[in-house]
Amino acid sequence: MRTVLLPTDFSDNSYNAIQYALQLFKNSRTKFILLNTLYNADFIIYSSLYGVYKENSIKNLSRFLKKIEEEFPNKLHEFELVSTFKMLHEEIKDRVAQETIDLIIMGTEGAQDGSELIFGTNTVHAIKVAKCPLLAIPAGATYKEPKNILFPNDLKLDFAEYDLWFLKSIVEQFEAKVHILNVSFGKDLEENQQKSKEALQKYFDDYGYIFGRINRDSVMDALQEYQKENPVEMLVMVKNKHTFIEKLLFSSLVHEVAYNVKIPFLVLPTENYKRHEV
Repeated sequence: MRTVLLPTDFSDNSYNAIQYALQLFKNSRTKFILLNTLYNADFIIYSSLYGVYKENSIKNLSRFLKKIEEEFPNKLHEFELVSTFKMLHEEIKDRVAQETIDLIIMGTEGAQDGSELIFGTNTVHAIKVAKCPLLAIPAGATYKEPKNILFPNDLKLDFAEYDLWFLKSIVEQFEAKVHILNVSFGKDLEENQQKSKEALQKYFDDYGYIFGRINRDSVMDALQEYQKENPVEMLVMVKNKHTFIEKLLFSSLVHEVAYNVKIPFLVLPTENYKRHEV
């Protein structure tokens, strides 16, 4: 049984991510942990109301669970309700370290009106600390089976050593095709990049893949252009210090960023992560 952590603030955006999770694993035995973190400015000011905050949190979690069980009844699914006063990124860091968490799925708002982040602050912090896969669901995204998965890659990670088992499990589950995309910036592949490419091709050889290269000055422009001709249902990247993911997440020049994530975005951790039964 896989275990999926579902942070929620009881907003429509977070419930949309929960709906996505329930449909993604509708045919799989899955334990979902509904997590509400109460740490905020109000709690700091009114900490004497600890009991009231906690009681309201549990009530809202129970309300969400009732709604889930009415709209998505599924005997393969079980739920745990968790209310905590930690900050979200701290709770995620601790819980992933202490428990068998296979995946985090959470909602996020996209960049708006000069914001410096493509994703909301909570999502960015969660991506930074999570040492397990994290799937971010943009506001308004509706569930579609991930039959085509876009995997942009600078090929600087040694895929002969890095285990893509979680991505492989999604590919197997949905018989998906992986679109491996390299942005060339006008340069040929170096020897280590060629080896990484060959390792990726070998890894996905039994499942179907497409390897493409686009010569562009901007990764975001390349992703946008590729999707015009190749519709995909999921974007996946490895959170590696050598990749361009930090530029995607933390660009301070949002008005120059043409690409805005509108599909579910799976982020894999830098290190090889625990392999659990999925």
